[in-house]
Amino acid sequence: MTLQLRTPASSHLGSYLRSIGRLASVLAYGTSLLIVHHVQPIAAKAYDDLCASQGMTFGEGESVRTLIIFMILIAVPLVFARSNGLIVVNFIMSSLTVLGAYGLLSTAGDTPYECFTQAGTYEDHTSGLEGFGFWILIAIFFSYVFLLVDLIVWAVKKGLALRAARSFRRLK
Repeated sequence: MTLQLRTPASSHLGSYLRSIGRLASVLAYGTSLLIVHHVQPIAAKAYDDLCASQGMTFGEGESVRTLIIFMILIAVPLVFARSNGLIVVNFIMSSLTVLGAYGLLSTAGDTPYECFTQAGTYEDHTSGLEGFGFWILIAIFFSYVFLLVDLIVWAVKKGLALRAARSFRRLK
């Protein structure tokens, strides 16, 4: 068994670092969504310049309302994360997300290699927006899964601590 000494200063420092980790993750996801909002018209222009004469347009991007909803969905598991491990995992996922978003800045204007597929529709394989949208959905899903596991572990630890405290009181 390990003895841990916790001074008030060390617990405040840990709380401060957890808050900084949460804030950095929220800022990284927010920056990513701002980049997506910025590059969507660039991808639309690249497609429309090639294919508008054939009657196809890229379509509308995500609205600001949709991006705000995504930000709220992403922020919930970041704010409610209890363990240091989950805060680090969330920070890593948000860092990967912002790196992917920065990659969109260089790929969004790529000219598509075709205006239509065999089915008569357009599937965006050049701008990277579709793959990034898939990554965001996966990140949100796993953030909630990891949060659920984190809360279950926390609840079990609290339950065991309460049981130990009750049995200790009985021994007195």
